[in-house]
Parts: sequence; structure tokens; C-alpha cells
Amino acid sequence: QMEMYADVESRGGILEPAGIVEVKFRTPQQKELMHRLDPELQRLDAQLESAASSEVGAGETAKEIEGQIRTREEKLAPLYTQIACEFADLHDRAGRMEAKGVIRKGLEWRRAREFFFFRVRRRLLEQGAVDRLQAADSSLSAEEAKELVAGWMPEEDDKAAVEAHDEAKMERNIEERRVEALKRTLKALYAQLPEGERAGALP
Repeated sequence: QMEMYADVESRGGILEPAGIVEVKFRTPQQKELMHRLDPELQRLDAQLESAASSEVGAGETAKEIEGQIRTREEKLAPLYTQIACEFADLHDRAGRMEAKGVIRKGLEWRRAREFFFFRVRRRLLEQGAVDRLQAADSSLSAEEAKELVAGWMPEEDDKAAVEAHDEAKMERNIEERRVEALKRTLKALYAQLPEGERAGALP
């Protein structure tokens, strides 16, 4: 019965994006990604590997290349941190919560009052119809009754559903289910009668 909503500008986590990045995307992981994606670092890595295999002046050359690598990593670090923070923030927004099924929908605060007014009215109409439907046909489970009522109120938009609601038509639908349920009950009772008593059971 409960539904969860969130403002479109809200966040679902307990950590700020920078905190998530600090925990999930530490410096060694950032550097590993830099070396995998950045062409300049890939070039320097290749030079460092070549210098390490060379015997003449390998030590000095390697130190120089390592210094260039550190400089490049320091230059890229703020950019990678900024991108990681934005990525972490995207995974914490209302759209992602809706996609994961944590909330039913993201709402704009300025329209929340109107939304909930029609949402509550629709839920009350639906629940009232479900209760009457189950009273008319006791064989229906709550879920089956909800599915039937949902089919009788097919509009996606709550306001449109409330405004298009026809109580008389809803009652006709429920009455049809009541009659069908009575027929099934009568058939079941008739089938339980002994053969000799069936003829006398009918008017």
C-alpha cells in the first residue's frame, strides 16, 4: 500500500559525492584508470618500459620519465576526481532511485501538492472499488481485484483518471462480477445435489 516519492533535486544516499569517491574510487584506482585512458601517459609508460630494457643511461632516463608521469598524474587528478564526483552524484539522484524501484516517481516540489491531491483521490477511488469488488466476489484475491479495477481505470495520469471516473460504470462492472460469482456458486451447489434431487431444485 505504501508508495515512496522524492524531489527531483533530492539525493538518496547518506554520503556526499566526494565522500563516495573517497571510499569507492581511491587514488591508486584513479591512477590505474589514467594510465588506461590517457594517451600521454600511455606514451610515457612505453618510454619507461623501453628505458628499463636499455643498459646505457637507463637509471637517469627512467627517473626523468617517472617525474613526467607524476607531473601528468597530478595534472589529471582534479579532472578525474570531478568526473568521478559527477558520476557518483548521478547514481544518487531521483531518476536512478526510480529506475531501481526505490521510489515510484520523482516530483517537482512546486507541483507536489497538486500531484498528491489527485493521487490520494485516485487511490481512494481504487481502494473503494477493490473493497466492493471483493465483497461482490469473495473468490478474488486483493491483487486480482486491484488488477481488475486498474483495467477499469486505465489512465496513467492520476488527474485524468479522477476526472474521467464514472461511478455508475464502475458499479455496473462490479455488479457483473457479482452476478458471475453467484452463477458459479449456484452451479457448484447444483453439482453437489444427488441426481434425484436436481430436478426439484429448479423452478
